[in-house]
Amino acid sequence: MTHTITAALPHLDIHTLSEDWALATALEQVWKLLAASMGQSPSNWKDSGGDRMYGAVMALQSRFDLDHPVREDDEITLRTRLLAIRKPHAWGLTEFVVNGTVRAEVHLLTSFIKRDTKGSNKKFSKVKDVWQATDLNPQVIEDLLTQHHAAKSAPVQGVAAMDYEVNRIQDFNTADFLYFKNFVRITKAAEWRENRGKPTRLNASRMCFYFGNVEDGEIMRAMVQRQGDDLLTELQDKDGRRLFLSQAFAPVVTIAQR
Repeated sequence: MTHTITAALPHLDIHTLSEDWALATALEQVWKLLAASMGQSPSNWKDSGGDRMYGAVMALQSRFDLDHPVREDDEITLRTRLLAIRKPHAWGLTEFVVNGTVRAEVHLLTSFIKRDTKGSNKKFSKVKDVWQATDLNPQVIEDLLTQHHAAKSAPVQGVAAMDYEVNRIQDFNTADFLYFKNFVRITKAAEWRENRGKPTRLNASRMCFYFGNVEDGEIMRAMVQRQGDDLLTELQDKDGRRLFLSQAFAPVVTIAQR
């Protein structure tokens, strides 16, 4: 699936394509493919019992070509495809192409889920009995799930960089839980705080794993571990439970004056 847009200020950050915008756009493109595979628009995704189900992100991998940034007025072609399916999981890729060259890419591991308790964001279960897509490269999904399991207990020797009070109006999506890209947005803010006053670093790549969600008003703590260009950032709930882990490569970048 392809789609072309012209880059404008909402699509960009201080240097290149906005990570926040790229993540949201990539998921939108993957959802279109999932919806076509389901034969149902996302608002009509329901399990066999009639309960609403959602396409949730379990992991993502992003890459940005910081040496060749996207500029205002560049024409961006989005190319999206599903690389692997092992129901209820899918691994999708969106490439952001300028002048025939991939300037950024976002991989997303999604799964169909539903709430275990109505109105609560504390526990979800996977939905396996509705989606009838044919499996594709299932070992890729197995390998990703193995990485996801390992990341849940990977040690982080970080410093407490920021406490963040979750704000339903700002942070939640229409399904009423903290939107996947906002975990990254909060992480990015904490990483900037930890590095403030030092040479500017931007994320050239990131691998993220999701383990839980939160309620409105909860406090999340960001723990940041930096070793040179390598970053580990963990978001915890008030009890120290890991909700999210980001493994990033963030080199020093010179920001062009414009």
